[in-house]
Amino acid sequence: MLARFTFYHCFASVQIEGKLYENGVGRIIAVGGSKGGNGKTLLASLIAPGLAQRGYRTGVIDADPNAVFSAWHATYTGPALRCQAEARDVQVVDLAQAWADDLDVVVIDTAGFGNLTAAAAMGCADYVLVPCMPDRGSTREAAKTMEKVASLARAARRAIGASVVLSQWRTGGVAEQATLEDLTDYGVTAILKTPIPDRAAFRKMSFDGRAIVTGALGVIVDGVIDELVELASLAKLGEIEEHA
Repeated sequence: MLARFTFYHCFASVQIEGKLYENGVGRIIAVGGSKGGNGKTLLASLIAPGLAQRGYRTGVIDADPNAVFSAWHATYTGPALRCQAEARDVQVVDLAQAWADDLDVVVIDTAGFGNLTAAAAMGCADYVLVPCMPDRGSTREAAKTMEKVASLARAARRAIGASVVLSQWRTGGVAEQATLEDLTDYGVTAILKTPIPDRAAFRKMSFDGRAIVTGALGVIVDGVIDELVELASLAKLGEIEEHA
């Protein structure tokens, strides 16, 4: 039985329009989950270009030994992104922290199985996004990952925010409703309001490398990013320096 849990998220240092930021340090966002094939790389390939489109200096660390994001980035066309593959646990933390010194946002795409590197990535993150598809296995693994983040936060004695992102979603579907009920039973209430819908264009993107930052699907991606900016208190380092 998975325990019920509650997340609190806070930051300190510079206050800008009611939000708090750590001075001179970019945010680290981990995309995590122990289940393979639940949309982690898709989510990373949506939010990273979307953030870059808004002017955030963005980098993606591909912490999956399969290096799927790095392969996609090799054919990528879209707003400028920094990308590097690093699947070792100590090195992924060092790289993320180094990048956070001169980037606004560092996204870490983790592997689809429980390993030390994924735990290290989530443990060094400011916020963790956990994709969840509409099936029983995904809900259980999403709940386990959320609980893992809470455990890592307690071990680090600091707040690490986390939210589930509904993936391959058909609003109003029977399986989708069952998924929401299952997540509620597990005590998971931190769920983004904007789901990633089940669209062929997202699958096509994995072949042609084109970032989705405009059009109807771009609006959906914007919705996810709007929530992430608020929840993770994202800011541009230039804005922080001006208010310091």
